[in-house]
Amino acid sequence: MTGCESLATIDRRTDERLRESAALVGEAGSTPRYDSSKYATGAAYPTRATDEDRPATVNPPVESLKVDRRDITSETAQAIIGRFNSMTEAPADATVLSFGEAMNFAQQHASEYLTAEETYIITALRLLIEEHRWGPTFFNKTSAVMTANADSSGRYTTALALLNDFGVSQRLPYGGEVSARFLVDATEQLDNAIGSDGQSAEVILSANIPLLRGAGNTADESRTQARRDLVYAAREFQQFRRSFYVDLGRDYLSLIFQKQQIANADRQVKRSQEVEERTVALVTAGRTEPFQADLARQNTLFAADRLAQLKENHRLAMDRFKLRLGMDTTRPIDVAASAFALPLPDVTLDGAVELALLYRLDLQTEADQVRDAERLVDVARNDLQGDLNLALSSVVPTDGTKRRSGLQFRPDRNDYVAGISYSMPLDRVAEEARYRESQIRLEQQRRSHIRFRDSVAVEARQSVRSIEKSQLSLLINERSVEASENRLAAIEAAPERATARDRTEAVNNLQRAQDGLEQARRDLQVAVLEYLEVTGQLRLAPDGSLALPRGLADAPAAPDTSTPAAP
Repeated sequence: MTGCESLATIDRRTDERLRESAALVGEAGSTPRYDSSKYATGAAYPTRATDEDRPATVNPPVESLKVDRRDITSETAQAIIGRFNSMTEAPADATVLSFGEAMNFAQQHASEYLTAEETYIITALRLLIEEHRWGPTFFNKTSAVMTANADSSGRYTTALALLNDFGVSQRLPYGGEVSARFLVDATEQLDNAIGSDGQSAEVILSANIPLLRGAGNTADESRTQARRDLVYAAREFQQFRRSFYVDLGRDYLSLIFQKQQIANADRQVKRSQEVEERTVALVTAGRTEPFQADLARQNTLFAADRLAQLKENHRLAMDRFKLRLGMDTTRPIDVAASAFALPLPDVTLDGAVELALLYRLDLQTEADQVRDAERLVDVARNDLQGDLNLALSSVVPTDGTKRRSGLQFRPDRNDYVAGISYSMPLDRVAEEARYRESQIRLEQQRRSHIRFRDSVAVEARQSVRSIEKSQLSLLINERSVEASENRLAAIEAAPERATARDRTEAVNNLQRAQDGLEQARRDLQVAVLEYLEVTGQLRLAPDGSLALPRGLADAPAAPDTSTPAAP
């Protein structure tokens, strides 16, 4: 290897480390797409300082700003409604994006997903840097020195000296370093003054080995930690993928729920208009009081206003969803009527806790970091010792009797040096403070692990209760919708027996019950996803699709009971 590895080699070795670390955590197929071609090579620094130290600002005075005023005196309500609908409703040519397609798109374009991938890649690059420090390190240094010395007569003796130092060094796994150097020294006189030419070479072998401080397993701590950090990064990336999937699924289901809300609100507006028309007819016939018509008209206006607000909320949520996907916000898309039909797992509180404590990747990292803190205590304790170092060297020269000896080495004239030095630990105040700090940090890490373990158990139990609560809410809201529909049907069967207030209350109650039912369906699917994530059972294929555990995968899918959107 040369002194500077090519970027292509760095990319290849980084990709190898990513695959190895992913395999260690059981996700061999889910590694980042390491495409180095998308990274910029940098730009030339500006030739003039004024190019960069005074960036331009666009902030014109208010006198130069102009905003056209809208004339609202001639606008009709229908014109305003039409303009608003054109802003909030999905275009007719909008692409219906399924959740699987959304997740696949996000894996390639979402900013937070790409950042998580690159964080993982950077950890692999740091490991390469650390491993390179432990491999053979080659160096070559060439220097040229011109000298001019004046004699008593004022004449100068000039000479050119060339020195080339080539060698290789290697760190030892238990401390110390060995090296081999090849030195060539050549001197050329540039005139005929007093002086002589010469050329010699030496091979120098040396070793510096610590026997106390810096010796043993502590010497390899930086490389050990770098390798463990890459495993932690692999776990963190997989944990991120699962959390990202659940978050994206929650957002997608919220968009579906909002569409159902809009459909329910649209039906409520139409029912309110029917109640209003019927009440106005009764008032005209003198069969009810005039204020009943005003009450029905007011309810219609409230329903229309709520519908407009729901449309705006949905459009804003859709734009934010596209931002999260890394998609152009002007691209027209829509979501499918349903995203998941997950079967319900048969779960218990204790069973969920056991699974979470066994499978959660972040909990495993917390436990491993306790071991990291224990090693740092050992490293700090090692620093308290004195410095006892063994130094060895051997020099193989060329023939010293020749002015130009070339590479004619004389092994019979080797020089050997062996020495040992000891420095007493008289001043270890800083090291003692770091040792105490490492002990404190170890206790902090142990408490952090215990606290995180307990929080994982709490989350696991909460995820089970959330499934049960969502099931109960679904059952209650189904009964509520049935009761509201029966009440509205009874009123429509005998309209003369009900007042306008009775009719509007029945319409509003049905709309709220339908919204509650859709919310319960969404919450139940989210609860199942969160249970799988919290217990560490959520698995994703490389393309981002959900892979269910055995039992759930074999179970029949839950029927799609979503309410179809109104045309």
